[in-house]
Amino acid sequence: MEEQYRQWRRKAIEEYGRARGADRSGAGLRELERRLTFDEFKRAVMQGDDGGALLEYVNGQVLFQAGVDFESKPMVVFCACRLPSPQQVDYERLLNLIILRLDEFVESDYTVVLLAGGVQHAPGWGWLARAYRRLDRRYRKNVKNVYVVHPSMWARVLFQVFGRLVSSQKFFAKVAWVDTLSQLAAMVPVSQINMPQAVLEHNLRVEGAAAVRAPPPEAATAAAFGAPLAMDGGRLPRPVRECIAFVRRHGLETEGLFRRSPPSTALRAAKDAYNRGLPADLDAGGVHVAAVLLKLFLRELPPPVFGDAPGSCSYETVRGLPRQADDGPAAGQPGDSPRLRYVRDVVLAALHPQCRLLLCYVSALLSVVARCEPATRMSAYSLAIVFAPNMARTANPLDDVAMCGAGPSAATVGGVLQVMIHHFDRVFCAEIPRALAGFGASGCEDDAASAVLDAVDRMNLPHATTPSSAATTTDAATTTDAAEGPGSAPSPK
Repeated sequence: MEEQYRQWRRKAIEEYGRARGADRSGAGLRELERRLTFDEFKRAVMQGDDGGALLEYVNGQVLFQAGVDFESKPMVVFCACRLPSPQQVDYERLLNLIILRLDEFVESDYTVVLLAGGVQHAPGWGWLARAYRRLDRRYRKNVKNVYVVHPSMWARVLFQVFGRLVSSQKFFAKVAWVDTLSQLAAMVPVSQINMPQAVLEHNLRVEGAAAVRAPPPEAATAAAFGAPLAMDGGRLPRPVRECIAFVRRHGLETEGLFRRSPPSTALRAAKDAYNRGLPADLDAGGVHVAAVLLKLFLRELPPPVFGDAPGSCSYETVRGLPRQADDGPAAGQPGDSPRLRYVRDVVLAALHPQCRLLLCYVSALLSVVARCEPATRMSAYSLAIVFAPNMARTANPLDDVAMCGAGPSAATVGGVLQVMIHHFDRVFCAEIPRALAGFGASGCEDDAASAVLDAVDRMNLPHATTPSSAATTTDAATTTDAAEGPGSAPSPK
């Protein structure tokens, strides 16, 4: 966008010069140059001459997020059938809007689903060439999969031509041709996509009825993932406690933690091992495998943490989150803002006690990760944005996406998570003692999050003692986990 910004700035200065003629003051020109910032350029592109109507159309109909894929990567959908007529729309501005939209995803690994069927207005070769040049390495590097659905001969030739024009073939190795929606359903969660009618009609001509709700291959027999939450005596499920400990031990200096995705083969191997009740080799897979497994566990949890299922916290409850910025103390409880108190007293109260305890452990890790932002580049806001799509799930994918934003005044799932991460010790003041009890961890007023993570480390020891058994006798209380073996070594604070 830098070249387009320079052109816009130069044009504005030239128009100013023509309007002023010989009567032009240096002070006026300097003031104009001061106002011609990149942010002002973006506002001009977004608003255009139509008051932002094209921006709204692009973000809602042409290029949009449809939750996350089976590996918890953001899934970006491009609907070619909804491209407007070049006779009615400035395609240079359209390209700028598309790139500005992609900028929201480019810092993370992401998946693209290109719906190529039912196209009415195919862009010209010149526009496509400019688009490819402007989608530089920053965009192509982090896209992990590109699924071209209902590819026409024109689309195949297009990719072959571009493939010959560029020196690197890495991007084109990520492209998969998908002939039907049934095939796509085995690759991404199709039910999350608000499928255009033109695409559905095109698919009917290709295959007839489509099986668009295929679950992940392992979901039907999942022993750990996709199973109802079970915390025997407060002890976390094995994938959760081992992944939390591994990320704490190895990931606090990893840039892009929870944003990057590991190789699919390593992720599937670790997940399959957990589902079969076997130890997963997290050391071989690396920290990104452990980070994604933690997100996948939350994503596949029945019922979801937030949603419309019994046992979930409803979106209606989340929308009641006070919209004031979380920066002022509330009367009666110094330091507790209305947002903080609402999350603690209303949102958590809507969840099952086991789910509250699970959130306590996960939020403790995210709180510690957020402190390491200089190294990880992951703030509380970034972590909330990444985790929200894995905790929010209903039958309406549009509602799910709308509830995943974050910000200091957002009444969304992301806003709730941001409060939990920012104010861990005060939000989970009732859950922290339960998390520490019985695992040999001691409370720490100055660092409750680290104390909770110490308890997770002790859960992974071969003879960890559960809180319920600690209340009876010591010898009879020990649960032998020797068959499992420790998920990771205890981590120092």
